[in-house]
Amino acid sequence: MDDWYLGETGQSLFKELENRISPILSTTFGYYSLQIGCPMIAESLQHSCRVKHQFTLDDIRLPAKVHANPSMLPIATDSVDLVIMMHHLSNTTEPHAVLREAFRILIPEGKLIIIDFNPLSLWGLRNFFQAWLEHVPFKGHFYTARRIDDWMRLLGFDQERIFRVGYLPPIQKTSVTRHLSWLEKGMRNWLPALGAINLMVYTKNISPLTPVRHRWVTRKILPGKIARPTVGRGMKYDR
Repeated sequence: MDDWYLGETGQSLFKELENRISPILSTTFGYYSLQIGCPMIAESLQHSCRVKHQFTLDDIRLPAKVHANPSMLPIATDSVDLVIMMHHLSNTTEPHAVLREAFRILIPEGKLIIIDFNPLSLWGLRNFFQAWLEHVPFKGHFYTARRIDDWMRLLGFDQERIFRVGYLPPIQKTSVTRHLSWLEKGMRNWLPALGAINLMVYTKNISPLTPVRHRWVTRKILPGKIARPTVGRGMKYDR
């Protein structure tokens, strides 16, 4: 994916993605951020990020700062302010484990940004027919935004916003896509949900646990009826 984004088609899509994510990253503060996937373009993607220390994670084949399995992160719990997953969910066999680890390492109210292809788009349609060829970027399993959102809510994430990016058809030749600007404008205006990439922003929601006492546990301090004193009842006193 890193090499594909360096090509002409990938660059045009990356510029639009960069314009969308820059306002989000420029208002995100903290000490540590972690990008999982596409480590070679992380610096360009996060140039506006206000987090102090930025790390990338991938396997040993790519020059990332951290080499580890994303489903078993060697990172302390509640220690990362921002996690970016770029085209990783569609290329892993353990999406639930990866999301659980992201939830674990994020601080309360920390942000998780998921960037991946939209299966309900022309790019997803091509993936449906050509995923078996293992051609980048159409390999892997693309998940719908609704399905990812269900997973995130079960984990305890709250969705902040969702963007769709890229409305050019999945054609690798720029000489052809140059003449399809009318199609891009039409899809952007009339079919905004069919963008090539889903950009989903979530926050880790930690609600304080308040113990709820059941009715059968509730005890009254005083009984309902107070007994009247019997001593001295009916007694006569000398005057």
